[in-house]
Amino acid sequence: MLSSNEILTALDADVDAAERLTVVPCPDREAIRQREATSIDLRLGRWFRSFRQTQTRSVSLVAQAGGGLRDGTAEKSPTKQHFVPFGDHYVLHPGRFVLGVTLEWLQIPPCFSGYVTGKSSLGRHGLVIETAAGIHPSFSGCLTLELANVGEVPLQIYPGMTICQIFLHRTEPGRGGNLGDFSGRRKPILKSPPFDPIFHKLREPI
Repeated sequence: MLSSNEILTALDADVDAAERLTVVPCPDREAIRQREATSIDLRLGRWFRSFRQTQTRSVSLVAQAGGGLRDGTAEKSPTKQHFVPFGDHYVLHPGRFVLGVTLEWLQIPPCFSGYVTGKSSLGRHGLVIETAAGIHPSFSGCLTLELANVGEVPLQIYPGMTICQIFLHRTEPGRGGNLGDFSGRRKPILKSPPFDPIFHKLREPI
């Protein structure tokens, strides 16, 4: 795990591009130095995506050949997008789930990887921040956050509030190449899982 000094060095614009960590807007470097933090705090962005509960009977988590749903119909988006301006808030009700994004745009160098965790102060109110925590080397974009209220009262979440933190590790640089569908995004998206030929082989009659 990178120390506070290593994080600050990686954020330095004079560092070689292969090891430079870019976070826009830039985090509070003095706060990292004073706290000797081994993580970087990130803030909540303004875009959200939620499920259309009244119009969606169910969502298949297994992709079909050709990209259709399990019943063979064309795939329609089960979600809707929301924009919440600064100064306003989004109400997340108990038992509800919404996708959000970080305010910050990240560019992770090929020699780093990391993971996202929630803030304990928010978790104690019932706000679960993420379930897919890994950040791969060379990732760029805003991080998508899976926000769920597992508490008993509605929660008001505000664009610009501190929402999560990332911890970084040094890793052996790979060849790069495929960065995945979520790299380069500024808004939360929901994609069907990739087609799994082994799963469909297992379902074939013997």
